Amino acid sequence: MLKSSITFVILLITQISTPSFAQVFFDDFNEPKINADYWKILNTKWGENPSKGTHGGVVPDNVYVQNGNLVIRALGDYYRGDVKGHGQNTKVGGVIATKEKFASGSYEVRAKICPQSGALSAFWTYYYENEDYNHEIDFEFPGRNQHPYKPEDSDLTWGLFSNWRGVGDDLHRTADKYLGNQIDGEFHLYRFEWYAGTKTQKPKIEWYYDNKLIHRSHEQIPDHPSEFFVGIWFPWWISEANFDTDYMYIDWVKITPYQ
Repeated sequence: MLKSSITFVILLITQISTPSFAQVFFDDFNEPKINADYWKILNTKWGENPSKGTHGGVVPDNVYVQNGNLVIRALGDYYRGDVKGHGQNTKVGGVIATKEKFASGSYEVRAKICPQSGALSAFWTYYYENEDYNHEIDFEFPGRNQHPYKPEDSDLTWGLFSNWRGVGDDLHRTADKYLGNQIDGEFHLYRFEWYAGTKTQKPKIEWYYDNKLIHRSHEQIPDHPSEFFVGIWFPWWISEANFDTDYMYIDWVKITPYQ
């Protein structure tokens, strides 16, 4: 009887002290507004290059839920409405980010990206301490924007696939890949698999479009837990924003952490 009791206590202690598996993150945006327990809505600006072109950042007014979808609104150069940006009221987007940080895992977004080559639709992880410690994974559209930059070549049948451990050229890797017609009015599945690495598995990232492997990277793989971002902004290195207002629609977001 004593031996059985000791065994039970050991098992109980083991169960209590062993970390539980991380939970799958999933949001299908079927509530009337964005879930504030899951997401923060950004109100800021970054990545501006005044010598090559300014933009108005991202604002909460351009992010909302409608008919079971997350809607991200993009305001182009022809916009003359009431929404105010940062420094200017044109080239204004919207972004949400998870409040929780995630590391290795499968990141999936079912979306209709913005059908304007002058607005960058993007899904990315991000953790920043300094220019030598910038851990990031990007899935961005339009593509055809590799060096030398030619904004007029921006093409929504292409995408950019990037991973960073710092901002220097030797600390990140970027690929420009053909995807096909993303703006056919249908939802498409965007996914990347992030393996930060273990004693038995080398680090890597794999990007998929509609479950087809498009690109794989083995160098400069991030390993720091990061927030996950979904949205639209206006970098200087894509084509001109020759439109008034357009949208990206997100059906759902799912993050499956790896242990």
